[in-house]
Amino acid sequence: MDVGEPASALSRDELAARLLDALADAARLGLVEITEMGMRDWCYLDALTQASQTSTLPARVRIYLASGLAESATITELEARRSDSGPWVKLEGLKFYADGWLGPRTCAMCRDFDDAGQSGLLFTDAPTLARRIEPFIARGWRIATHAIGDLGVHTVLDAYELAWDKDPQAIAAARPRIEHASLLSAQAITRMTELGVWACIQPSFPVTDASQILPALGPDREGDAYPWARLAESGARLLIGTDYPIEVLDPLVGLARLVSGRSRRPGFSTGDTAPERSRLPLDLAIALACDESAGQTVLSADPALASPGELDQIQVISTAPLPF
Repeated sequence: MDVGEPASALSRDELAARLLDALADAARLGLVEITEMGMRDWCYLDALTQASQTSTLPARVRIYLASGLAESATITELEARRSDSGPWVKLEGLKFYADGWLGPRTCAMCRDFDDAGQSGLLFTDAPTLARRIEPFIARGWRIATHAIGDLGVHTVLDAYELAWDKDPQAIAAARPRIEHASLLSAQAITRMTELGVWACIQPSFPVTDASQILPALGPDREGDAYPWARLAESGARLLIGTDYPIEVLDPLVGLARLVSGRSRRPGFSTGDTAPERSRLPLDLAIALACDESAGQTVLSADPALASPGELDQIQVISTAPLPF
């Protein structure tokens, strides 16, 4: 959640007010739940807990701790905070990083980028990542790891196999995630599916990165970028996210991009269109965007009955989140 300035510069009351405003903005867009991926300071949790003790939050909040914050805390502190965050906030897991991003050519690739003469940056190796996550999976924390490049994805999958003793059933039961999983070979898709590793994909990435894909990967690897349709067809476990504030928060804009490859809403039409491989059927996209256990969003029209071009024209009437 973006509060506009460093949290350390605000009192707890001020930070709580900013966070409530941010959650209210999310609710106006139709969200009943958000997931904060990589909380870096306990002051955010303290402020949210304080706010939730006096009122219903506009949207409930799942939190993944930044790995550095979690690793600097004692097990006792982590367990205490996890058990005492209130009905509207849930500490769910930890987020690690395996590589960088496509735009600056820092995601880790098995082969050099076509236009950069290098293959990106791999931040860790599989044995090291496995050793870091093992103490947390033993206590039931869910693990998510940022990996965009194909080498980054394979490294994370190797680490997950090591951490769970190469037991696919144990991996699937623990539901570890890869955040983004943007550049995937056919082998990576097969491994993710067989291991039961979840992919959290971002519908806006294929649109905003459209001009980057061909120069970075060349024509022979272009098809490995954002292959959401092949992931879904393989039976891989999928989640969708926004990567806000890098990308747009509005779920209806994201839904339109996921289904039709573009958005027509003023201010969100980039001129670029996601390729067919990055689009999903409407029924699957809606299923990925919705969770009845999180609450209810009332819209001006049923997205399941709308044409792909009308999804981002639907208006939000109200939202009603449910406690965890």
